[in-house]
Amino acid sequence: MIALLVIGFGAVALIQIPGLVRKRWWRELITFTVLLLAGFILSVVILVGVKIPPISTIINKFITGVFGI
Repeated sequence: MIALLVIGFGAVALIQIPGLVRKRWWRELITFTVLLLAGFILSVVILVGVKIPPISTIINKFITGVFGI
């Protein structure tokens, strides 16, 4: 199953990255790479079976901690 995940994310990278490099959009390339890696890591963690809380809970805790709401 992890192999399918690697193939899927690899296919997306192979389709998107050459165009970004050709156009010399370095900031977009960095952003794309960071988001792709974050998505890949989260997908692997979920695939392995680790239970992750909903992202809205994490954002809510962050906002209440920063702003003291």
